[in-house]
Amino acid sequence: MELTAVNNPQVKAAAELKQKKYRQQRGLFLAEGLRTVEESVAYRQAESIYYTAIEDERTRAVLEAAAAQQVKLYCVSDAVLKKIADTETPQGIIAVCKMQSTSMEQLLAKGKMLLVLDRVGDPGNVGTMLRTADAAGIGGLVLLKGSVDIYAPKTVRSSMGSLFHVPVLAGVSEEGFIKEAHNAGYELLVTCLDGADNLYKADLHGRLAFVMGNEANGVSAGLLAAADKRVYIPMAGRAESLNVAMAAGIVMFEALRQGL
Repeated sequence: MELTAVNNPQVKAAAELKQKKYRQQRGLFLAEGLRTVEESVAYRQAESIYYTAIEDERTRAVLEAAAAQQVKLYCVSDAVLKKIADTETPQGIIAVCKMQSTSMEQLLAKGKMLLVLDRVGDPGNVGTMLRTADAAGIGGLVLLKGSVDIYAPKTVRSSMGSLFHVPVLAGVSEEGFIKEAHNAGYELLVTCLDGADNLYKADLHGRLAFVMGNEANGVSAGLLAAADKRVYIPMAGRAESLNVAMAAGIVMFEALRQGL
């Protein structure tokens, strides 16, 4: 189907997904760029796709795979794609995707390591941490209340398709998570300086939930009090701290190294 009018109701509905309230109402979100759209189709999360032209075999292949899944395909004008897109210069293809339906019980039942974000506010940081968690083989991502929306367009782009690979659960209360994680045999590990052990001397085996805190304020007092392990990342230089996404990557890959 072709769409060329920017005021078309279908186009308007897709463009509204740039706003959190509409994403939450409909359980849908936008995935921009060929790489991300490919993953949305591969993991059967795409509901519809908007594209401007079939310029190469890679685009043709993803559209053919989507058509085989009965995904709705819309060939649109540049103006329509720009209206839907969150970026200034869209890459030519956008998918409307279904949100995940993971539960806390499902995540904890797997017994795999988890990454937990406490009020992390930067979409780029969250997307990067999700991508890194995917690379490190982490079993799931939990976003506690106050963290940025995992389905915000910038977060989705930053995850580079990993949002379709890793189970994600958002809007979880701090108290609820602590209770359920401990009941499921998980240990909470936080990065901090007070009473902390050197990361590289800590035991990172077993059921661990790596808790990363807010960029400015770190992990909450409640999570610090509930922590079973506290670690710090030794630094040889003069920097006072690391970016939270970098710190999370170091911790997760040290856990991966210990498990090899």
